[in-house]
Amino acid sequence: MDFRGKRILAPLAGVTDTTFRRLCRESGADIVVTEMVSAKGLLRDPARSGRYLVYDEAERPVGAQLFGADPGEIGEAATEVARRGFDFVDINMGCPVRKVTGGGSGAAILSNPRLAGEIARAAVRAAGIPVTAKIRSGFGTEKETYLAVAEELFAAGIAAVTLHPRHRGQMFAGSADWTQIAALKRAFPGETIVGNGDVRTPADAARMLAETGCDSVMIGRAAMGNPWIFGPFPTPEARRTLILRHGEEMFLRHGEHGIKEMRKHLAWYSRGIQGAAVFRSELPKVADPDSFRAVVGRFF
Repeated sequence: MDFRGKRILAPLAGVTDTTFRRLCRESGADIVVTEMVSAKGLLRDPARSGRYLVYDEAERPVGAQLFGADPGEIGEAATEVARRGFDFVDINMGCPVRKVTGGGSGAAILSNPRLAGEIARAAVRAAGIPVTAKIRSGFGTEKETYLAVAEELFAAGIAAVTLHPRHRGQMFAGSADWTQIAALKRAFPGETIVGNGDVRTPADAARMLAETGCDSVMIGRAAMGNPWIFGPFPTPEARRTLILRHGEEMFLRHGEHGIKEMRKHLAWYSRGIQGAAVFRSELPKVADPDSFRAVVGRFF
């Protein structure tokens, strides 16, 4: 599988379910990835964790992202991901949330490049499909470890490394340091480097490619409420049609809970539109397909 020259939808917890991923693929994303799934959870309760691994053939190529700090568990979970038919496995080594790092996973792995390599090696050996990894600059503010981690990852056989150039302590504050993406590509010119962070428009994506020399761009938060960031912006009618379809498919999959889940998506869809604040104040009343269609029809 070739990860070069691609526009990739980042894994986003609570956002990139199968419905949203498919909409992004149709809007121009070349590759999509599931929400992150605990390797331990997948092994202990595959039915429960497997809810996050539902996908549609129209999403391909689609990867499943795993997180965990135990190489053995990651290896077993990677085998399960491959068994379920995914095109590749992605390993999360960048999540800054305390709930994840507190168990030694996510960005916490960046403080131990050797462990990162062991985890990657276990996944590569077990999966039988490509394995990628998503990292940050480092875990702490005093030392950036992304180059050392990437060296371990590529030595283990990782197919591509995505760098979000913020350290864990920054969370999502400040600016992403794109010069680190450029440094990573210079250090590993023959490997596939994916840039991520502060790509808010298609123009930003083009600029990242030009300024850093990275091979592909991954887009995360900017896709929330804006799946069209991967391609041409639609007409108002086409936009409204997609939003209605999003809600209808969420209702078909999850019932009224799916409509309630659409409240946050509607808030994101409304960003930058006049009257959005008043519109968002009405969203708690959206609880069924009729009320959903009514607010979408009035506002969009």
